[in-house]
Amino acid sequence: MNVLYGIKVNSFCSLVEQLCGIVGVKNTNHFHSKKMYGNIKLVYLICKKEQLNCSYRRFVELCSEDGTQRMLCLKRIPHFTTLQKFVQRTSKELFEMLIKACRKLLNLKDVEASIDGTGFSNTNPSHYYQKRIDGAEVKNYTKTVFLTDNKTKLILNLKTTSDKTHETNYFKQTISEVADCLKLILADKGYDSSSNRKFCWNNNIEVHIPFRKFSESRHQEHGTPSARKIHERRFDKIKYNQRALIESVNSAIKQTLGGFVRARKASNQQKTVTIKALAYNLEHIGRTIKICIQLEIQ
Repeated sequence: MNVLYGIKVNSFCSLVEQLCGIVGVKNTNHFHSKKMYGNIKLVYLICKKEQLNCSYRRFVELCSEDGTQRMLCLKRIPHFTTLQKFVQRTSKELFEMLIKACRKLLNLKDVEASIDGTGFSNTNPSHYYQKRIDGAEVKNYTKTVFLTDNKTKLILNLKTTSDKTHETNYFKQTISEVADCLKLILADKGYDSSSNRKFCWNNNIEVHIPFRKFSESRHQEHGTPSARKIHERRFDKIKYNQRALIESVNSAIKQTLGGFVRARKASNQQKTVTIKALAYNLEHIGRTIKICIQLEIQ
């Protein structure tokens, strides 16, 4: 006698489906595709792979042992090259859109956020390879700029790069894409710029960035204070102390999901970091929802 057991979909998978519905991710890229593995299921598998912090081959072996195939209603687990090719042909902007849509799941408004940069080391090229290329300098990390919510510790937006561009160049772009939900921005001295402050004020966003110390001219010492001095008096040290919360987010991602990427190409390295941030958001949202449900029951 054959017995059919119910399929239990975990919260991680359901959150991926909700995000893809908000962003409008199509299940197939072409009308004549085989439709064996939809884009939504591939996004879930890629995020799950980064959550487990393992290689593609190891991840496929783990999926064949647990109930992933039955939960996703698949005839068979996709080959590891299928996941690799999906990451290569999918644009980084799609994963960034999914990260920006995470705030809608928690309905975040008037957010007090912090912005800061960090780096994820690259396992490729190896140290041996660097010694064999005539001492040419190779950047061995992927620079990332995170914009996080101080209250929920959710990543609101991010920008990744593999060149030597300073992180302050991504300040305006990172904030403008989610400016409709921001109320306060905190940043360190690396973002000290009059143009950055004016940009936030023009978008009705309160900003607190510590001022760097410059030598004053004789007129500034004895005459009327400059505009920079006037703005420096508005700086709130108590509010700025909340900026340290973003450092805990950077540490949480690197300790749980790994502070390195295995990809070889620069574009794939940036995508991997973006997927890590997406996996962190999904895991964090699922934990937050469970806590809210428990509090309501009590």
